[in-house]
Amino acid sequence: MSFLQPWILAALPLMAVPVLIHLINRNRHRSVRWGAMMFLVRANRMHKGMARLRYLVILLLRMAAVGAIVFAVSRPLVSGKLGFIGMGKPDVTLILLDRSVSMESQDPQSGESKRSTALRKLSELLEQRGYGSQLVLIDSATGQAQPIESPRDLLDLPSTRPTATSANLPTMFENGLAYLKRNEAARADLWICSDLNENDWDPDSGRWSAIREQFAQMKGVHHFLLSYAADAAENVSVRVANVKRRQIGKRAELVLDVLLHATATPSAGNTPRRVPVEFQINRARSVVELEWDAEGASLLGHRIPIDETLRGGWGSAHVPGDANPLDNTFYFVFSEPPARNSVIVTDDPQIGEVFRLGLAIPSEPGLRHNATVLKPSQVGEIDWESTALLVWQAPLPEGLVADQVQRFVGSGRVAMFFPPSRTADGRMFGTSWGAWQPLAAEHDRKLSWWRGDSDLLAHVGSGDALPLNDLRAYRYCSIVQSEVASSATPLAILGGAQPLLNRVATDDGGVYFCSTLPTARFSSLQRDAVSFYVMLQRAISLGTRSMAAAAQRNASATVSHELLNQEAVAPRQDAPTVSERGLHAGVYRDEDQWMAVNRSLAEDEAQHAATAVVDPLFAGLSYQRIDDSVGDTSSLASEIWRSFLFLMLAALMIEAVLCLPEKKVQQPQFGFEQTPTARTSP
Repeated sequence: MSFLQPWILAALPLMAVPVLIHLINRNRHRSVRWGAMMFLVRANRMHKGMARLRYLVILLLRMAAVGAIVFAVSRPLVSGKLGFIGMGKPDVTLILLDRSVSMESQDPQSGESKRSTALRKLSELLEQRGYGSQLVLIDSATGQAQPIESPRDLLDLPSTRPTATSANLPTMFENGLAYLKRNEAARADLWICSDLNENDWDPDSGRWSAIREQFAQMKGVHHFLLSYAADAAENVSVRVANVKRRQIGKRAELVLDVLLHATATPSAGNTPRRVPVEFQINRARSVVELEWDAEGASLLGHRIPIDETLRGGWGSAHVPGDANPLDNTFYFVFSEPPARNSVIVTDDPQIGEVFRLGLAIPSEPGLRHNATVLKPSQVGEIDWESTALLVWQAPLPEGLVADQVQRFVGSGRVAMFFPPSRTADGRMFGTSWGAWQPLAAEHDRKLSWWRGDSDLLAHVGSGDALPLNDLRAYRYCSIVQSEVASSATPLAILGGAQPLLNRVATDDGGVYFCSTLPTARFSSLQRDAVSFYVMLQRAISLGTRSMAAAAQRNASATVSHELLNQEAVAPRQDAPTVSERGLHAGVYRDEDQWMAVNRSLAEDEAQHAATAVVDPLFAGLSYQRIDDSVGDTSSLASEIWRSFLFLMLAALMIEAVLCLPEKKVQQPQFGFEQTPTARTSP
């Protein structure tokens, strides 16, 4: 229990007033001993115990009545979900609101979502108990601190509405910290409304320790997590991937993959059922049914005929409505595939030919591949604008050439670096080459691990792994990373713990470093050509994405800036404002350029983080978690002052009954009994 006006509780000592009045009344009359009354005292001794008990009950009822008045005026709050709310109003109330797709899971009975339920309950609570001099909202879509005039505004603000974005809780906490420090708030309540999506919280991030330490220094901050971790029932999400326009003679078609993901069992017993998926291609509609179970379903390589003259356009895939309306539609765009141009820079013609063969052969019909081999002295001939992939097998570039390569990667293209035949100096992207070393042991030559879930060495569409178990490396060149490249990710590691393939983190594009070469002297990459060919084809496919006239983007605030001057194509109804285009799913066009905005893959594969994982993130802080459910109509905290008034009235009524005068008890007649005297005969 807590109180909206806790300072009134200082009046609780007034409960002693009835006791003081009783003691004063006892001393008002002087007791005089009178012998004749001794007989009455003896006669009433048997009634004295009950009278004392009655007087004690009356005294306690009077004290309870006074206490009930004090409690009623202090406006107590109570709830089964929320215990301690804080003693007194804070200076600042800060709300961190998750507006991600997963927060739109709805209750089928009330139609409320996790987000709307959290806003309604939090608004009611803040209206009741107050929120201090400042009420501030930080939403997951924009990450900006926005002052709010009234808690009721939380229900109508555009910045509290649903979006197609994902949340980043560490960043939201950091923004909240910056606001509290900037405004020097001594006492603050921090409310977090979230469904504990593991991707949103990223509990393994090293940022949490720094966040926790900074909050620990602010003693007046209390954290309240309003949690909605329960899964929604009967929910299916749809996603489209690998959209390609294919021209075969005079016939044109779209080839795409359709993925359905189930977040909950749709029916008892996991009985498979058929779910209709409706496709819309430039206003033309078609329907295909997919059979799926609790794990979902997929349709790979689905073909949809289109008009031959349609060189670019948009489409969507839609499933029937369920618990979450935001993941029932997925937009996609398409265009003619650009030419996949690659450039190999090497001073060894034999090695250059191996790369050219792997890049010049198209991976599927209808694609145009061009691979050019150049010497390091011919770098000036590279057409950087039309090139998708750069393979560099020479001493690392320096000066103007290094700047060109960095701009090339910054434009979304891909650069793969292979070691020069001889040791050379140079550094690119925080990485340099070490010395060549032979691998004599069979264990050291084989791969001990590679990343098969994503990137260049991922499993194929059927789920089978690439044949990398047969790969052997006979010589390798060590990859030396500086602090700048500390975030490099290994994609393949040799048996002796040496990296075979690394990816260096960049803002755009892709940068890869491979520690061996594809000739028989260095490795079996040329002999076991399948894995080598797939790796190169995936690299050039990544580099071509930024060159295509059709692009896919994950919804985020940064995407809104790219869409300011573009034409909104879909959806036609309930279209977002220009400033919020990047926060919602849709299709946009700028002449021949198309862009589709959708939710991220992490939203479809969302997994809730266990409370045992989230709670330790607040270790050492003033923290309380409130587990709530969608559509719950109960309040977080309710005033119960009326109950105390009823308690006071009941106490006074019982006290009045006990104070009624008792019926007169007939006293026994006191006297002397005459005892007859026996007479004796003389």
